Amino acid sequence: MRILMFGPDHETKGGIATVIANFKSHFKSSTNTIIYLESWKEGSLLKRAFHSIYGLAMLPIQIKKQKIDAVHVHMAQDGSYFRKAMATRLVKRSGKKVLIHIHGSHFDQYHQESTPRMQRHILQTLRKADKVIVLNEDVQTYFAAYDISMDIVNNAVPVPAPHSENTKRTQISCFGQLGTRKGTYDILGAAELLQVSHPEVQIHLYGDGDIKQVQDIIIRKQLQNVHLGGWITAEQKELAMQRTMIHLLPSYQEGLPMAILETMARGIPNISTYVGGIPNVITDRKDGLLIEAGNQEHLWYALNTLIEQEDKRNQMGEAAAEKIKNHFSMPAYIEKWNQIYAEWDT
Repeated sequence: MRILMFGPDHETKGGIATVIANFKSHFKSSTNTIIYLESWKEGSLLKRAFHSIYGLAMLPIQIKKQKIDAVHVHMAQDGSYFRKAMATRLVKRSGKKVLIHIHGSHFDQYHQESTPRMQRHILQTLRKADKVIVLNEDVQTYFAAYDISMDIVNNAVPVPAPHSENTKRTQISCFGQLGTRKGTYDILGAAELLQVSHPEVQIHLYGDGDIKQVQDIIIRKQLQNVHLGGWITAEQKELAMQRTMIHLLPSYQEGLPMAILETMARGIPNISTYVGGIPNVITDRKDGLLIEAGNQEHLWYALNTLIEQEDKRNQMGEAAAEKIKNHFSMPAYIEKWNQIYAEWDT
């Protein structure tokens, strides 16, 4: 089966790009071939618009030229939705099958908060798909009420080889876009308390988003224990992970964050929340700690627990790495997709 994968440039920021990059690096099959077409690239407004238009224009051309059997479309909300909605219609006009792979952490809410006309458009798009894949039960259950069937496929990550050098892990990190949805402001609230209880511990926030707003709070509250790292390269991220003892992601909305999988794979315990697909990968008090979103006091308490109890922290890290290896590693993920493509081909 020849599959065209339509999504953002794999070198751009974000979870979808990471998923596509993993496909490019790890997908192997004796029966399925994947060809990649970019729907979006980072850059100026003009550059982004050009690549969006170019990708859509090339879609039917590549389907014919590459003798494509089906198209695997990576979709999220907002601009991604509109690009992929057009792509879905182009694929169906070409007489080919289309799989919509929804990555949006709150695609159900996106539909719910849209205008009635937009809600109908989203449902029409999803019903055109031959198959829809989502990351968590929340989205699956929500759209089941509209008689739209969706399958869940959890994200996965490569399991890194052990490092020969034993770098001392001393910092707390958060990998993800800064903002309310990711719980960044809750981290700042907990950091204010942590500065009193554990002034030696430093929190590093890696990502773009509400950088100015976060910086203003850091200055106003005189948080000496919070540092902004910005968006970092893969190499910089690897170095940061080697120094990380706890990963924070107290999100309010999520699908299944790649940052959680990546840190768990490296033996880093997570403190996160009971949202989206996160409880499917983190078992509270076994390989990480889960709290209710928005509870800064519980976040601070969880941080103190893992900072002060090194043995528990190490045990959770080991359990986290073992879970990723057994259930969320790339070989199992690739096998799952080969099964999906095989079923889709019948």
